[in-house]
Amino acid sequence: MEFIIVVTDNFQITYSKNSIDQNVTRLTNQLWKLIPMREHHEDWEKQLDTVNIEIAGLGIMFAAIPQFLCLRAKLEGLKVLSDTAFDLYRKTVFECISLLQEVKKNVR
Repeated sequence: MEFIIVVTDNFQITYSKNSIDQNVTRLTNQLWKLIPMREHHEDWEKQLDTVNIEIAGLGIMFAAIPQFLCLRAKLEGLKVLSDTAFDLYRKTVFECISLLQEVKKNVR
């Protein structure tokens, strides 16, 4: 027998834990894309905005998760400081991915 874990957001909408996991995996992949996009001088800022908008929405839906504040701050920092050295940029993207994984663990 398979158990389905459900999660309810701040709007009292219920999601399966599997659905949350799939969404976080997709967002993680979108964050990973930021590194080669900047390295190859592609439009990484548009990609960052797209990811940031979705994560901001998740932060509203699941506001009780403290990692959202740090995650959003780092993403906004990448946008504001767009001339950050590549090594620091890459390190910050990795930190964002780690924070997103922590968010996934804390969604209940």
